[in-house]
Amino acid sequence: MVNTLNGEAFGYLGFDLRRVRKLDKGKTGYFILMTPKKKTRQAIKTEIREVIQRGGAMPAKQIIGKINAKVAGWVNYFGVGHSIRAFAEVRDYMEMKVRTLLTRRTRRRKRSIGWQRWSNEYLYDVLGLYWDWEIHPSQVWSAFRESGCHDRTGK
Repeated sequence: MVNTLNGEAFGYLGFDLRRVRKLDKGKTGYFILMTPKKKTRQAIKTEIREVIQRGGAMPAKQIIGKINAKVAGWVNYFGVGHSIRAFAEVRDYMEMKVRTLLTRRTRRRKRSIGWQRWSNEYLYDVLGLYWDWEIHPSQVWSAFRESGCHDRTGK
């Protein structure tokens, strides 16, 4: 049993849930902060790394297609709550791994011009790297708020 009123947190279905104070000016009270657990962020990073490692000589667009499939599923599952920081962490990691892959491939051909060649425009517009990092409000939470059951008594 976890007492969130005393600042304790708990994990459920890959999420960390904790009660935190509202930071909005003029508003008092608390809300439930729901973020992807560190373990789930590490798991998607591992999957990204493995796709790239198993890619071998496969064209970059095919490798990115496989990465996109994994990341899209992860984002759709964790796209509720307060996942912005977790999404930024995973997105930055994904960009870094793809840039590293591209840079290594051009070095083999002895004509690498460095990391700056692989801009975000190239990654997202040309190669088609996943870019739908949107947070969708949970229908369950929305229904709960609309029902008026906000306080501890459930009234």
